[in-house]
Amino acid sequence: MSYIDYKAFGGTFSSCLRAVCVVALMVCGAAVLRAQDEVAEKSGVVEKRKVYQGFSGGMLLHTGYLFGIDGAAPVAADGRSYSPQGGVFGIGGCARVHLWKYLRVGFEGFVSTMYQGMMDNRELLRPGSYVRTGCGGVMADACWRLPKVWPYVGASLGGGAMRSLYMLDGDQESWARQSDTYFHKQGFFYVAPYVGCDYAMSKKMHLTFRLDWMLAISQRELAKPSGPRLYVGFIFVH
Repeated sequence: MSYIDYKAFGGTFSSCLRAVCVVALMVCGAAVLRAQDEVAEKSGVVEKRKVYQGFSGGMLLHTGYLFGIDGAAPVAADGRSYSPQGGVFGIGGCARVHLWKYLRVGFEGFVSTMYQGMMDNRELLRPGSYVRTGCGGVMADACWRLPKVWPYVGASLGGGAMRSLYMLDGDQESWARQSDTYFHKQGFFYVAPYVGCDYAMSKKMHLTFRLDWMLAISQRELAKPSGPRLYVGFIFVH
């Protein structure tokens, strides 16, 4: 039995497409500003402060605790919902353009998975059940570039899709047909304020730590991918 919210997913796809266009324009704009700075330097004109200050990007691992509402989740005989909440693990990346003294703008993308063993109602679901979230969007933050640490605060916004597989009987190791299984896919829009800090291991490589709180909304409901996440990863700086 499958429930797919095509309307929400279609709206999310349009939002993501707009976000990608915005990021592309920002990157092109940054390239133009850099070219203008280089021309000014070659012509002997000294700017008080350059607009383009470089770029950075890298990969991050994350973990957290996500919760929320999945309106398509089945309900058990005792009235408890099969919609779970619990720990997640995932991977992703980000890239930013540095502008003026403090501003950084760019984009990010992550995939998070909540497995059956991490769910609060794992006794109701069979091994093989999962909730997987893929999301991406634009981000902007203020960063203080100190000699050894770069603290920053900002927010990201974008869209994604959540895929939920609820196995109420059977087992993931079995090839037998499972009759009581639910698959649901829904799109969502999210806003995620965050704080973090880079440790400068060298001039070109940073170790970064980041904490955010994802707020995902889908058709006037709080969707499942809402909650705190902690990131750690390596960022390459140019």
